Amino acid sequence: MDVHAEFYTTVAQVIPVFLLGLMWESAYLDRLRTERRPARGGGVPGYFWTKPRVRVFILSVTTAVMLALLVDVLVLVGVVSDTVLVRSVVVAGLVIVMGTLFFRIWVDVVRATRPDVPDGEP
Repeated sequence: MDVHAEFYTTVAQVIPVFLLGLMWESAYLDRLRTERRPARGGGVPGYFWTKPRVRVFILSVTTAVMLALLVDVLVLVGVVSDTVLVRSVVVAGLVIVMGTLFFRIWVDVVRATRPDVPDGEP
């Protein structure tokens, strides 16, 4: 097996694991559902990451990564040829999911380990 076939095989195994981590680690969806995230409209200052923005971002990341996985599988079955552009698409999908997961883990760790704040403070 050549090095590129090993690359595609490895990525095809790794991306689904990262997607699972992205969506279901640390009860992310349950926590997001219960968080209060004020809307930005109406002149009231709120979070940048409102629920609609989080929805669009996560669904966009998931779609991009799933498309990269699809391209990866199409290369493995011989429907798409291995080119630099195809490898770049697959690597971009991997970078997107890893970067997003890294950011989410970073935010969760910082949030979970910050000193306790008194009631009424954010």
